[in-house]
Amino acid sequence: MIQTRRLESGITITLIHQPQATQAAALWRVNAGSLHEPDPWPGLAHLLEHMLFRESEGYRDDERLMRWVPDQGGRLNASTRLCQTAFFFEVPAQALAPGLSRLTDMLAAPRFTPAALMQEAQVIDAEYRLLAQDAATRREAALLALMAGDARLKRLRIGNKTAFGEDPARLRAALTAFHERHYHAGNLHLWLCGPQSLETLEKLACEAAARIRPGVVAPLAINAHTGASGALAQPGFAQLALSFLLPAAVRPALRLLEQCLRSEAPGGLMAALRAQTLIDDATLEADALDDDTLWLRFSFALASDAVNPAHVEALVRQWIAALAALPEDALSPLLRLAEEDVNALAPMDHLRARAFGLPPVEGNALRPLLAALLAQHPTRLWISPEVHGAPVTTQGLTLTTGDFPAAPDDAPPVTPFTPAPHFPPPLAVALPGDSASLAWRPEAVSITLTLEPAPGTLVSDRRGMELLARLRPLCDRARLSGGALRVGTVEGRWRIALCSDEALMMMLVTEMMTYLWEPDDRYSAEAERLAARAQAQEDQAIAVRRLLAQLPRELLMATGGPRAQAWQATLDGGGPLLRDALARRLSDFPFPLVTPKPPRPLPAPHRFTLPANGADSALLLFVPLVASQREAATALQAPFFQHMRVANNIGYVAQCQWHTCAGYEGLLALLQSPHLSPDALLHETTVFFERQGDAWRAVTQKAWVGSVAGEGGEQ
Repeated sequence: MIQTRRLESGITITLIHQPQATQAAALWRVNAGSLHEPDPWPGLAHLLEHMLFRESEGYRDDERLMRWVPDQGGRLNASTRLCQTAFFFEVPAQALAPGLSRLTDMLAAPRFTPAALMQEAQVIDAEYRLLAQDAATRREAALLALMAGDARLKRLRIGNKTAFGEDPARLRAALTAFHERHYHAGNLHLWLCGPQSLETLEKLACEAAARIRPGVVAPLAINAHTGASGALAQPGFAQLALSFLLPAAVRPALRLLEQCLRSEAPGGLMAALRAQTLIDDATLEADALDDDTLWLRFSFALASDAVNPAHVEALVRQWIAALAALPEDALSPLLRLAEEDVNALAPMDHLRARAFGLPPVEGNALRPLLAALLAQHPTRLWISPEVHGAPVTTQGLTLTTGDFPAAPDDAPPVTPFTPAPHFPPPLAVALPGDSASLAWRPEAVSITLTLEPAPGTLVSDRRGMELLARLRPLCDRARLSGGALRVGTVEGRWRIALCSDEALMMMLVTEMMTYLWEPDDRYSAEAERLAARAQAQEDQAIAVRRLLAQLPRELLMATGGPRAQAWQATLDGGGPLLRDALARRLSDFPFPLVTPKPPRPLPAPHRFTLPANGADSALLLFVPLVASQREAATALQAPFFQHMRVANNIGYVAQCQWHTCAGYEGLLALLQSPHLSPDALLHETTVFFERQGDAWRAVTQKAWVGSVAGEGGEQ
């Protein structure tokens, strides 16, 4: 049940009653972002986001939201966007009221102490230097520069030390003025979600709203246009970005459009572009640009630099036209999947989708959306390491830009798109006489088949990507038939998991064997590209993410046998007839199936290092523990952040949490710093744990340690 209304003060409240939920969430959205900043203070909205988490008049030290939410076992975050900023958290349902009180107080009555202000300015400066090399940040900046009829679209958004200056009094005055101008009742929308009744949620919302001062909305209108084309030099793989400016009213159709875009059914866009070896992936993103305009972006990962992006664009337009020609109910299966995706979101993620992401599908907005797309010439950006051009500066970033490739002389052939999802009838294949090893746990309520590498088997990303490439269409078929087939990495290991009723299970496993044995070199070539792309993206990621990606490989290599490729299969639920039939069908699985065993014991921990890809240094510690130690380890999360990030400003990444990886679990600590070396970070971490009592005093001696030594690290 959902209820939205506008209070007399001007605040809009949206209340979502989820009777089965155990968690609750709150989100305040402020209609003010980086485009609202005064020209002399670029990055001010981002700085304000950081400062609001420091202290407020009502809650300080351990009682403030940043410390309090982790202590409740919850999570929190914030996001500064073009014309909006959002603050949100999720906690156990009974903690919603005290959490909302803290969240509201930090928006209504923040404290901007000079010391905290300059500290956060340093953190943002480090973040700026990090994001200056981020591929997505640079792509977005290049697109906005092509669209800019307004100088604000080219202005620095992240913020940095130069923009903030060295005078805390001036910076505090500017921040206070920005807060007073935009953080008022006329500019705020509150979302609450949880198992509480609508009456209870409304009471909480009204109490929170009463603490927000009144104010008058300042309209925002941005002069932007589409139709320009350009190219951006960037290492890695080739991409095409198509950017549209649309009326905000079409936003409720975006999630359905995303389902249509990513569908792998025959006749859809992805199937056609993959078959022609044009693209390997596609994504859709959207942001509010101003009060009335939505900025929509399609991004396509091109199969190679040789693919002409104009060819892909022409096929995309053909596909949009085919979508627009469909009858009203033709996309109802994809509409159901869109609704399932929203319903599967955790409360906080559900609120984020409604506030600034892809909201639930409402009304009949798809046809107006498609009509607007067809009527507009998009902004086009080709991204490739092969681009040669001149350096330009925009949003504080130096980009090398050039010309968009010319369209091919011959127009691409008309592709007979049939975007309504449809699959051919399933195959009828006799069961083999042999049976594979299949563990069975009949007590489970839902039926799930899990296939994963046996202990000691390390599946390469290239081999895993081929499994994904082969089974991707079957994943769509499973969902459209009421089941779920997932292929990907879980805790750092490749896994195939299938959930459905018994009849669908047998049909899908039969189809799976056909897909896995299909003699088609296209899958091998696609797997090579996908693995290379994943490695390139990992190499360009921030240091802590690279260490986190490497950790499961280190654990698996330490426990793996030479050239082992055995897998294991487990059936949860179902009856003996299903078990026997699946065991026979799985005898056709491409890898030998063995009796499931627990993970092998880990050897003595060791230290691994990765090469630097920037100025930052980073440290990872993983301490294998038993499940009974989880609560004690989780309790260290807030003190670790307070000590590293707030009290000592070690760096802008400071995390300590329970972590499961490659079948092992334990304590994970992550640090990234622009000014300390890995050895210095390890020393600070050792000092922290020594202060936590005897149980943690020698914990770093038992840890697997990963490090990156950046160019800017000091001992």
